[in-house]
Amino acid sequence: MPDGVPVLILVAADGAGSAIRSREGAERACQILLAECANWLAQVNNDGWQPTVALSWLHHIQASLAQHAADAGLPVREFACTLLGAIIAPDQALLLQIGDGAIIVESGDGYRPIFWPQGGEYPNETWFVTDVNAATRLECTTLTESVGEIALLTDGLQPLALHYQSHQAHEPFFRPMFQSLRDYPEDGCLAALTQALEQFLDSPAVNQRTHDDKTLILASRLAAPETAPAIPAGGELAPATGLREDNGDEVL
Repeated sequence: MPDGVPVLILVAADGAGSAIRSREGAERACQILLAECANWLAQVNNDGWQPTVALSWLHHIQASLAQHAADAGLPVREFACTLLGAIIAPDQALLLQIGDGAIIVESGDGYRPIFWPQGGEYPNETWFVTDVNAATRLECTTLTESVGEIALLTDGLQPLALHYQSHQAHEPFFRPMFQSLRDYPEDGCLAALTQALEQFLDSPAVNQRTHDDKTLILASRLAAPETAPAIPAGGELAPATGLREDNGDEVL
C-alpha cells in the first residue's frame, strides 16, 4: 500500500471445544494471519486486492500449526480453530472466514453479514483451519467500497447477533453498540472501553441466551451522531474495541 494510507487489520479465532490445545491453535492462527496480512500490505498496490491471496495465508497457518503439533507430539486436530479476518483500507476491504462466527459490515441504513456461519450436517458442527479440506471451506471476498463500520464475532454471539430465518444481521443488537462506539471520545480510556464490553458479554441477559465462548470486535470510522446513544434494556451495553471472553477464543 502507498505510504500514509491507513489500513485496519482485524482477526479472530475460536478454538474447537473438543481440542485440548485449541487456545494455542487460535492464538497462533491469529498471529500468523496478522503477520501474513502485514507482509502482503507492504508489497501490494491498490489493484492487487485479489481474494486468492488468502489461500496462501491459510497454507502458512496450516504448516505452522502442523509443525507446532509435531513438536508437541500431538495430532494437529488438537489445535483446531475457526478463523475470521478483515483488512480494511479507505476505499476497499478483503474479508475471509473458515468455520462459524460472522463478519458484519455497515450497509446503507443497516448491517449485513459478509458470509453466513459455516455449519455441517449436525448441530454445532463446523469447519476448522486444521481440517484436511480447509482450503475448500475458505471463503474470501473483496469489497470495492468504503466500510464505515465492521464487527467480527464468534459463534457464541450468533443467537443474539444474527437472524437465522432471513440470514441477516439482527440490527437491534448492532445499532446501539455502534452508536455508543461512535459517541465514545477518541481520547477515552481504552481499559474502560474493554471493561464495558466484558461486563456486557458476561451479563445475565447475554448468558441466558448463550453459554458458548464469546468474542466480539467492533470498529467504526463514522462520526458520532447528534442524538444520544440508544442503550439496550438493562443499560449494560457499552462501546467496545475487542475482547476474548473465555479460554478458547483469540482476538488480535
